[in-house]
Amino acid sequence: MPETKESDRDVETRIMLLDGPFGDDPHVRERARAAEWLVEHAERAYPMLITWLETGRAGAGAVALLPRFARVESIDTLTRLLAGPEAIAWQAGQSLAQHPQPSAGQALRQALTHPDATVAMVAADGLGTRGDRGDCAALSERLGAAHAGLRYHVLHAAARLGCLRREAIGQLARTDPDAQVRGLASQLLGEPPVDSANQWRSGATR
Repeated sequence: MPETKESDRDVETRIMLLDGPFGDDPHVRERARAAEWLVEHAERAYPMLITWLETGRAGAGAVALLPRFARVESIDTLTRLLAGPEAIAWQAGQSLAQHPQPSAGQALRQALTHPDATVAMVAADGLGTRGDRGDCAALSERLGAAHAGLRYHVLHAAARLGCLRREAIGQLARTDPDAQVRGLASQLLGEPPVDSANQWRSGATR
């Protein structure tokens, strides 16, 4: 029993290090070492990491580590986290994008149609990061969404993947009902935006 408690403390300490608040080189290296240790001790570390994420004890640094375990069961956890606090949700979308299991892409495509526009925006960002032009059809379908912020994120992702012809972007620049979406489309065309102040940022907006 004492060995088990000591082992748990080893894992707990390193999970906490993943979300250290300092960005100087020594702390960055410390987080990297903690991440490597957790991956190397996956049999002990992975179950506790999932438990901490499911109970809100771990942060975005822990979310970012999940793809490195390459476990298909982590996709359900990441999908649930898409509806979490902003930093956690955005990182969950990025982790799904970087996950080696093919079902992670399917999870993002499904989340793109989520009734909560914020979840769908996070999914769009994830698909943009994932870099698979096979997702172009799913993104293009959402360019007509009612929520302007979602259209912005979808346009940004679709442009990253090269999904849209110049003519389609030009039409959005002229006719989208939202000034910020029109501004982004104009920027993508390399033209001065007419009224693009206060752009929706490329991360999730809550």
